[in-house]
Amino acid sequence: MDPSTTTPAFFRELNPIEQQAYESHGVYPALDGSASQWQALDGQLMTDQSHVLHPLNLPQESLIHAPQNAGSFGDIGDIGDTQTMPATPMGPPPKRRKKKVPTLRAKAWEPYKARILELHVTQKLPLGKVKKKIEEEFGFTAKIRQYRTRISQWGKDKNIKPVEMAAIVRKRQQRKIDDRDKGELIFTVRGSTVEPHKIDRWMNRHEVPRDLLYAPSPAASTPSAVCCRTISERGSLAPSPAYSAQSPNFSPEGIMSIAQSPAVFSPALSVWSIAQPQSGTFVGQSPAPIYRPLPSLLSGSPPTPSAFQDQLDTAAGSLQYRYKQTDEEHLREELSRAESRAETMFGTSHSKTLDILSELGNVLMAQGRYKSAEEMVRRLVEGRRSANGNDGIKTLDALGLLGQVLSRQGFYAQAEKLHRRTFESRKVMLGDEHPDTLSSMSNLAWTYRSQGRWKEAEELGVQVIEMRKRVLGDEHPHTLSSMLNLAWTYSSQGRWKEAEELGVQVLEMRKRILGDEHPDTLSSMSNLAWTYRSQGRWKEAEELGVQVLEMRKRILGEEHPNTLASMSNLASTYSSQGRWKEAEKLGVQVLEMRKRILGEENPHTLASMSNLASTYRSQGRWKEAEELGVQVLEMTKRILGEEHPDTLTSMSNLASTYSSQGRWKEAEELEVQVLEMRKRILGEEHPHTLSSMSNLAWTYRSQGRWKEVEELNL
Repeated sequence: MDPSTTTPAFFRELNPIEQQAYESHGVYPALDGSASQWQALDGQLMTDQSHVLHPLNLPQESLIHAPQNAGSFGDIGDIGDTQTMPATPMGPPPKRRKKKVPTLRAKAWEPYKARILELHVTQKLPLGKVKKKIEEEFGFTAKIRQYRTRISQWGKDKNIKPVEMAAIVRKRQQRKIDDRDKGELIFTVRGSTVEPHKIDRWMNRHEVPRDLLYAPSPAASTPSAVCCRTISERGSLAPSPAYSAQSPNFSPEGIMSIAQSPAVFSPALSVWSIAQPQSGTFVGQSPAPIYRPLPSLLSGSPPTPSAFQDQLDTAAGSLQYRYKQTDEEHLREELSRAESRAETMFGTSHSKTLDILSELGNVLMAQGRYKSAEEMVRRLVEGRRSANGNDGIKTLDALGLLGQVLSRQGFYAQAEKLHRRTFESRKVMLGDEHPDTLSSMSNLAWTYRSQGRWKEAEELGVQVIEMRKRVLGDEHPHTLSSMLNLAWTYSSQGRWKEAEELGVQVLEMRKRILGDEHPDTLSSMSNLAWTYRSQGRWKEAEELGVQVLEMRKRILGEEHPNTLASMSNLASTYSSQGRWKEAEKLGVQVLEMRKRILGEENPHTLASMSNLASTYRSQGRWKEAEELGVQVLEMTKRILGEEHPDTLTSMSNLASTYSSQGRWKEAEELEVQVLEMRKRILGEEHPHTLSSMSNLAWTYRSQGRWKEVEELNL
């Protein structure tokens, strides 16, 4: 049977950022294969096939789109007179004017933004350590106060503004006094949790009574950076109705108004590990359920704050969010404003507009909305060409991102052409060993691997590892990502021992360098579990899979895409052991959650449907397997195209369902189509092509058609 029937390239589920080894060039990384995701910098993007990327999933690499000494970009130099004024007999001694720190413009920071935020926001390192690491890795120098200013301008500063703390206290007091039967609120500001003791300290300092409602004057709406969630009885966080897609504000006169404010932040990984946005409909893919405007859920009469809270509780239960929905909405709003300003003042290719397009393209990729992402990225490419020329550094970045989008859709030849061009241009412009050049090499190697060109993929992969070890060091995150990618190349060829050795090595190093619970470490554990499963080492695969799932639930949340990928992987382990009931229970759970979170036509959701169909087929539940299989095939044809590798896998799986029932004619028709298309698209020697030949031969053999079997030369 076709190996893809059980673990196809697309339906085999390693964490979204885990399986796709891409190096994304955006603010968002890939998904989970590593932390990351789908979108992502090196090694893991978001595809059921992590990091990412983003993404987004492969662990994402912080890309350097500027020379190593980019710290000088935008420097204005010393400002002010550094000479002393002549002294007067009666006056004080002359004062020396301090030399101003050279100004660093936003452009100078851009190449390091992802890495700075990864260290400061995700890894929670103090700015002193962040500054030191950036200097060591990239040679970029800046003062601590410049870091603070820049991080604040990026909207990622950890300091809570007075107006934000006032809003937090107001909401917390309202919950404690008016809504005592409801759970306690947990607050976040710009994605960082606000510790309760800090709120208490602020209340003490401002003499806020603990037994009275807090009503700062003048009454203000909740700042957009503030989000809150309710602690459920089980201890997990749930979106709080106190701050939803649209938050009600009450004026002193009791008149209610609805102010737009962001929904609860999506559980995003760092720019380094997972990449990915959303809103409205998109060509070829159905939108995931979107929240309904709150006003439509509420009665027309102006309620009191306490009564309104009850309505919010009911409304919140019906709100549904797509993965990274908040990120997408925010970026689309920014894009609309930027385009409006650009058309008036700068032209349509203004850098701000193009930067947003890049981020939005990464978010769409993380959501699995590849056609929408492609449309966005093509706009980005045209804008970069217009602004920077055909061979500008940023144009090459955009072309590399387009290559990723095309590869996700199975357009490997086109993706290879783009990655090769980017690789060659970067070699000339940046040098053979520049981090961006090595990223292009890694992406090109992944394209080879996707086409079954194992030798070329391995040669390039080994070369990337050797150069990264020499340039970045043996323990640099990008070096470890390259090692993980090579392990996947070995796995794809059935070279389990070599894959396992590399996988164990990467896991041990990540544990030591990043810690046991870092998203990239969990991705390595997941990849190693897959290697065990592929060798039939069920006990080891299950132990590691259960461990990863429990840790991801605790660290990332129960509904994070990487957590769902772990559930899917564990279901596959159960299925491989014939533990159908456990596999089905997990499979159904993953499918329902993905439909709700990612949308019914997201690639990960289709993967779950295909896996569940296989579980039904293995139990002889032909009708259920066929219904799901037909549904998956129709959707992949429409969304990805009739010749996409995942569509061919769906056809092969459905043929297996027919074959298992002795419906030889239907099975043969599908198998002949799959074989012909795989020969043409993947080549006659590709493993999937050979599997298709074997499947068709088995169908002929089952009918006693020996001549046709011989003609296949098997």
